[in-house]
Amino acid sequence: MTTNNTNSYNQEEEQQDETLQNFDKMSNDLSWNIKEKSKVNEKLDEMEQQNLSRKMSQLSTNATHEKDPIKIMKEIRDQLEIIPNYLTKQNISFNELMHQTLSSIITTTEKLNNNMDELRKITILLYKIMVIQTYQYLWKTYFKSGTGQLIIPSETKQKVSYSTTLPIWPKEIKTIVLSNKKDKTNGNEICLKFVSDHLNALQHQLKQYQQELNIKANNFQGYTVSIQEKLMAYIEQNLNSSLSKKIEHQVELIHYDYHIRALELEYFQHKPNEYQ
Repeated sequence: MTTNNTNSYNQEEEQQDETLQNFDKMSNDLSWNIKEKSKVNEKLDEMEQQNLSRKMSQLSTNATHEKDPIKIMKEIRDQLEIIPNYLTKQNISFNELMHQTLSSIITTTEKLNNNMDELRKITILLYKIMVIQTYQYLWKTYFKSGTGQLIIPSETKQKVSYSTTLPIWPKEIKTIVLSNKKDKTNGNEICLKFVSDHLNALQHQLKQYQQELNIKANNFQGYTVSIQEKLMAYIEQNLNSSLSKKIEHQVELIHYDYHIRALELEYFQHKPNEYQ
């Protein structure tokens, strides 16, 4: 059953598009995956919208019996719903960026003021997309660790004496998922479903934000790739000082723990008995 779930995830993964839909007013596709441009080329799976909505609903309704799993999703929701200070109207640097951007395409003060709110909404959508992708990076790392795909031999600088294709679920995932399960015989399958469901939920939310952004960008006269790059650079600069660093640290710990646990398994497999 685990194999079927993994194959299903990977097959649908090939159908995903890492970029937003083409903007009618833009000549180039825009790459959104900031964290994984040089690390990961794989694509997330896409499910039917109805199934994804159902899964997200299940995560919420399970809160009574599984408090810890919903805590993870709540952390992401809070990050999306609470607008950071650097994107508020009161932030001087953000206001300067808005005025500078709009002054290059708008000549009248009246139009500038009218478009300020719309451009800010676009910037917030860009922020939410980047937040989702940052969490996708983390959860895809969970998935790879649990399915034996975390370590790529060709990219490993040092040779190791133990297997790097073992399916090892990170401790935090096993603790969260299995702590409230009486029957732990199918622990691997339970962890796989849990992580896959979270990835599906993240992808569903990402698609919604992408669609909203496409509409707003196409309706914003004078919006260009150059403008978007400026907005993204501003967001990335601030995001890297907070959330991105936190997630990067978590990913590093996942890699570290994987090597430790793989080495332990290798040791116990070949551990000599007391008479040898």
